[in-house]
Amino acid sequence: MSGSLFSFFKAKRGAALVEFSLVAPLLVFLMCGLAEFSLVMRQYHIMEKGARDAGRYLARVPMTGCTLNGGAVTQAQNLALTGRADGGSYLLPSWTDPSTVSVTVAQCFNNSGGAYRGRANMPVIEVTAHAPYADLGLLSVIGLNDIDLEVSQQQLWIGE
Repeated sequence: MSGSLFSFFKAKRGAALVEFSLVAPLLVFLMCGLAEFSLVMRQYHIMEKGARDAGRYLARVPMTGCTLNGGAVTQAQNLALTGRADGGSYLLPSWTDPSTVSVTVAQCFNNSGGAYRGRANMPVIEVTAHAPYADLGLLSVIGLNDIDLEVSQQQLWIGE
């Protein structure tokens, strides 16, 4: 009896299968985590690019003093959400609300002394956007709350 028990512990047949069955769940969980992380980074990148494009667009539209044109703000919001100033299909299915893209004049730099070439007032435009992350479901499985992504872009107004 002790001889067969000793040979059982000494046997190597099927060892790879047992080792793989122990490591496979960890590998699957790791692959799902990498997929989740890549989707977070993709959504963040799309939002960041949209805010940057909106800021660049607003840096070129006509302004009166340090006041933004309402129509240009709407076009900038459309540009951030859809990639087109006149609207279209949304870049992200979870980011469709124009109120999540806020456009403000962060500061109005006084250039009356002529330190810089340009107008007497130089506005700095800030575009901020936030949206919930649409996850694959892994975050709720491991007990994490929903993620709200937020991006911000500042652009000096350079005029027409």
